[in-house]
Order: sequence, then structure tokens, then C-alpha cells
Amino acid sequence: MQSSPNRRRFLKNIGITTAALMLPMYWTKANAMQLPAGTPWQQPGTWIPPTQFQYVPKLSDWLNQHPNVRDAITWERTDLVMSPYASWGRSQSSLNDAYIKAFRGYASGLPKVPVNIAPTPDSATMISTADAWDLYLAHVAHSLAIEIRGDLPWSITQMSANELKVLFDSRQFFSRNVNLDTYQFNGVFGGGFTALAPPDYVYSFLQLNDIPNQLKLAAGQTNTTVLYDAKARAYSRLLSWCGDKMSHFLVGSTSSANMQAHWQYNGCPPVARVIEGTINASYSPTLRHWTAGCFGTTAFLRAVARTMNIAIEIKYLPPLGHTTPYVPALDAYLSHGDDPYNSFAAFSDKVVGTNLSYPKSLLFISSATHDAWWFSAGLSDTQKINNVGRRVSEIAVAYLPLGLLISYIFDMSQGFSHANGTVAQYLSKTYTVAQLEAMNLWQKMDGKIAVLGGAEVLKAINDEAQLEKET
Repeated sequence: MQSSPNRRRFLKNIGITTAALMLPMYWTKANAMQLPAGTPWQQPGTWIPPTQFQYVPKLSDWLNQHPNVRDAITWERTDLVMSPYASWGRSQSSLNDAYIKAFRGYASGLPKVPVNIAPTPDSATMISTADAWDLYLAHVAHSLAIEIRGDLPWSITQMSANELKVLFDSRQFFSRNVNLDTYQFNGVFGGGFTALAPPDYVYSFLQLNDIPNQLKLAAGQTNTTVLYDAKARAYSRLLSWCGDKMSHFLVGSTSSANMQAHWQYNGCPPVARVIEGTINASYSPTLRHWTAGCFGTTAFLRAVARTMNIAIEIKYLPPLGHTTPYVPALDAYLSHGDDPYNSFAAFSDKVVGTNLSYPKSLLFISSATHDAWWFSAGLSDTQKINNVGRRVSEIAVAYLPLGLLISYIFDMSQGFSHANGTVAQYLSKTYTVAQLEAMNLWQKMDGKIAVLGGAEVLKAINDEAQLEKET
């Protein structure tokens, strides 16, 4: 859906006032009223490596030089025996063929959405042995190709054993169901609630949106801090896409009927259909990038980040089992898998400008904070539940993003008091009204709304941002 050209011109022509000089420094870095620079988020398309290689390094030689990677490549056979690469025999040539194709940038030829052959779709998403093998080989070959080709600043050779397992152990993709002679997504080893897409398809989406290449390193630069920053920027950029695009699915049921309504698929949400968007006709005729809540988003992030060789682990938050992603290389949790599209976190500077957003890396919490919020001795279940999504509230109070201001504008339109408004309600699990009053939250919001042009201007920007979710 295209937005009004008149509205775009209106937003571009609004200038920031001199009163901005009175705002904190992070509000004056850029003109929040102008539409962000750059191109809109891109759909997956044809992407080929910028350099065409005539020579393809020999895979077996590289693997022998990096035994930690080689030994992490493990396939769960149909008899449940784990088969490491060294014991594959003739099947090693299958990986080699897939690697050569991936290295040269050729399409894998796999379907974007795998065929679900589960007899009872309400309870499982299953694919055939042949489809599972092809999908697994394509992912392993892709990870090796982009590593050996030198696409990324970071290297899998420096990864921990657990990170390599996420990338190369087939049980981290799906698990074997002996009784039905299938491989099942959402497996017990952490595959997650999503149906995988071909890695070349997902990687084209990442590359066309410049997600993994936000920071280029100088030749030979391997400083740990710089590499951390490069990976953090890539992950933050992916979270920005989620915040700009994703919508939480309706009802929350994982029944076949609800899956079919949202993704036209009787099974886990397919990665490709989340990326491209689908229409839930029972809700509206407009396209949405539906996600299956915190567990679906965590699995989506894991599946997509894997194709740029970033390993994500799926973690659960007690006592209700909410799900959140954990990136070991960054020691980065989210306080909830729904954080990226929470109304106080949604919309990146790409959509609403820097004055109405904040760097998505601020959503990261460390292992120490994660453990303190959910696993400290003496925490009640209520305290643990209140900490789900807590980081978003903390950042909202500090940065006053668009979603918070829109909530306050709504409260004012309804004549709500501070104590009875939606702002206080949304923040109530983290702050009391007295605490918010002591921080002068409402006075700060009044000041920011005035400086940025008033309520009507912000509502127009919010309308524009909402339209971005439908494209």
C-alpha cells in the first residue's frame, strides 16, 4: 500500500524549531520530522555475490584445517544415530556440490515453503527425509560458502561449540520422528516454531536490506570490540525490520485453522511468508507480516540470523514460558521475544527518524540482568511476570519514542488523568504513577510533543509508520 504523496511532502516540509535546543542531546541529533533517508525495506529478490569467483577453494581442505567446524557438522540419521561429517562417506560429495553452488551464488532451487506432511497439522510440522536432507545440506553449504568467501566481518572459526551446534547440528533445525518416518520442526533440541526457508532466499533478503553489512572492517582488522560491534549492528538491524514490519498474530492459538488463516499454511509459520507478508482475511484485506508471538519471533530470528552465521539460542522465561532469543556472541538477551514490535519499541529510525526511535541495541540485556530478573532467589512469580518486556519500558521512559507519545496523545484526547491513562497502565509493571511523576514523565512528553510540531504531526508520522507494516 502506498502512502499519500501529500502526506509525505507535508512531513518532509516540517522544520524543527529552535526550542529543540532545550531538549536532551539525543533528541537533537536529527530532524525527526523528515522522512528517514535511504530506501524502503526490500523484499527478497535475486542477489549475487558482488565478486564473481572463477576459483572455488576446496572444501575438504578447508574443513581439515578447521576441525572444530568440521566436527560440528552432524546429521541425525533415520535410525536416530548422530552421524558426523567424517563418517558420511559418499554423502560428503553432496555437501561439496551444494557448497560449490552456494559459493558461486547460484540459487539452491529449494521451495520457499516446505511441504508439511504431518498427519495432524494441529500438533506438528513435518517434512520428508529427502526434503530435510536437502534443506540441511543447503544451510550447511551456505554457512561454509559465506565464511570461505569472506562475506562477513566475523568468522565461524572463532565460534564456541554451542554456537557451531546451532549452525551445523541437524537437530537444531528439526528432529527425527521415527514412527512417522519424517523430520519435525519445533524439535526438542531447539529448532523453534518456524518452517525454514532456503538459506539463499533468506540471505538475499538480508543483503538487499544491508542487514549484515552495516559495519565494514578494514582489511585484516580483527579487534574483538570491533567485531562485536559489527555483529551487534547486524542483529540490531534485523530487530529494526521486525519492529517496522511485524504484527503479533491474532488469538494466539496454534491450531491448524489459525495457522492457515494467518500464513495459509497448516503448520509452523514459514519464514518466507513472514518475510513477504500474508493476508488474514478474517482481520482485514491488507497484508501483514504476521508473527506467532514471542515463540514465533524468537524462532524466526534464529532461522534468519543463522543465514548470516549468527547463532541464536531459544530461551524460556518462567513462570509462564514466554520465549526470548539469546545471542551468545553478544551476551544479548531480549526481555521478551515480543520486544521488537512492542508499541513502545516499534519503528526504527529508518521509518520515523532518530528523534522518535532509539538504537535497537538498547533492547539487549546481559546474562547477569537476565538472571537477576528471572532466576534470583526469592523472586515471586508476579515479579518474574512483571519483568517480561521490562527493558522496553525502561527505554521508553528514557527516550520517549513515538509509541509512548501516541499513547499520551490518546490519553489527552480522552481526558484521562495521569493515573488513569494508558501510559501509566502500560508502564505499571515497571513503574508506579508516583515514580513516573517524580521523573517528570508527562512534562517531558508535553515538551517533546510541542517541539516536534504538536499532536497532529506525530499522529501523521504514526499513520505513515503503520502503513510501512502493510508493504
